[in-house]
Amino acid sequence: MPRRAPNIVLISLDTQRADHLGCYGYGRPTSPFIDSLANRGVLFERFYSPNIPTHPGFTTMLTGKEAITHNIVNISSKGVLADGIRLLPEVLHDAGYHTVAVDTMGRHFSRGFDIYRSYEWDRSRPTRLPKAEAANAQAIPLLQEAARGDTPFFMFIHYWDPHTPYLPPPPYDRRFYPRTKDPRDKANTSMDPVWNFEPFRWYFHQWMPGVTDADYPIAQYDGETAYLDRHLRDLFRAARSSGIVDDTLFIINADHGEILMEQEGQFDHHGLYEGNIHVPLVLYGPTWLPKGRRVPGFVQQFDIAPTILEVCGVADTERMEGTSLLPCIYGIRDENYSELYLSEATWELKRGVRTYRWKFIDSIEQDFHSRPMQELFDLEADPTEQDNIADKHPDVVAELKRKLDSYLDRRLRETGRTVDPIREQGVAGTRIGQPKDEGLGRDWVPPVRSSRPQAAAIPSPDDLNAPKSQQ
Repeated sequence: MPRRAPNIVLISLDTQRADHLGCYGYGRPTSPFIDSLANRGVLFERFYSPNIPTHPGFTTMLTGKEAITHNIVNISSKGVLADGIRLLPEVLHDAGYHTVAVDTMGRHFSRGFDIYRSYEWDRSRPTRLPKAEAANAQAIPLLQEAARGDTPFFMFIHYWDPHTPYLPPPPYDRRFYPRTKDPRDKANTSMDPVWNFEPFRWYFHQWMPGVTDADYPIAQYDGETAYLDRHLRDLFRAARSSGIVDDTLFIINADHGEILMEQEGQFDHHGLYEGNIHVPLVLYGPTWLPKGRRVPGFVQQFDIAPTILEVCGVADTERMEGTSLLPCIYGIRDENYSELYLSEATWELKRGVRTYRWKFIDSIEQDFHSRPMQELFDLEADPTEQDNIADKHPDVVAELKRKLDSYLDRRLRETGRTVDPIREQGVAGTRIGQPKDEGLGRDWVPPVRSSRPQAAAIPSPDDLNAPKSQQ
């Protein structure tokens, strides 16, 4: 048995969808190291992020509470953490844990950490972003320092791979795209929907100008995952050399996923579709967990914090809304939920409900893709959500709408609200990127001199160009 309460290392992979990892059935070898941890630990097959994107996702994870309670529903500055809500590191710090973080969102998540380290990555080469290397440059020394301490520690590491821009360093930039193919073949029209979507196209032009083959950015996304997987191996190697693996619970998850080409909203994370909300969760701790367990049922992002508290033997003084994962881990039950309630409010205002068979998405206002206000998908027959059958099954729509409205009414009463915070805060943005005099897609002409002396940056909330009425 371990000599003390376990260390916790919580690793979040920004924008990692579950179905692009080998341990979730993906055909490309994007994640051999993560796969090995899953084989030796516990994998949750249906882990969901109910409140997307990053700011609400991480807040849900670190508070153990749903977005209506904690009040962070999008990535704008209008939402502030509700009074009295504490983050997991604050609770663990008060319980005697040494708390450290490597993250870049300190204005939101630095509370409760004894040491909080931000990081930046080299952008001097326009075609590569070594993000994971920059994170490890901070994380590995902090991990080694924490390992030398006399008290258990909690460490949070936020990797920005595989978030856009998809610019993995060599050799990962061509690992999954044939060298015989030309990503700018003017005969290829598969990227036309991307270049025709005006709100995002100039941002994409910053980091994949002239690309006409949609397989290329998908390969780059996978290259980012493989690059990150390689650097996770380095982190674990440092943990093993520090002698802490047997005393540590490692948790790997993601804040949200990514839409690739299966829906409108390509190469971004808006829309309550499976690619965005179904994310990985792998736990590894040889002393603490069974080996090779796969949990088949629904669990959610706000289940992580109460699980950590239970493993650490720390009382839940915060009345967290999530449910510990330990009964699922040890086979007492296969799920924590039979249905999931979903929300988003950064680019579009939507709520949804997912059962094992059905996904119902209800728009609060018309989105900028002009999609139907209500969408219904039969996930058993249509797992990639290509066929909206709301008109064909009005009875199912009515029942799921009733469930969604009942859930919302109950949650508003429980939190003392009279208005849905999604309606109060509205969208956070309407477009990103500035037009350039370089053409788009098949019309792109390489400039004589590069107009991009640096690699494109991950957009900040200030880059989302929200209209003045919503700032």
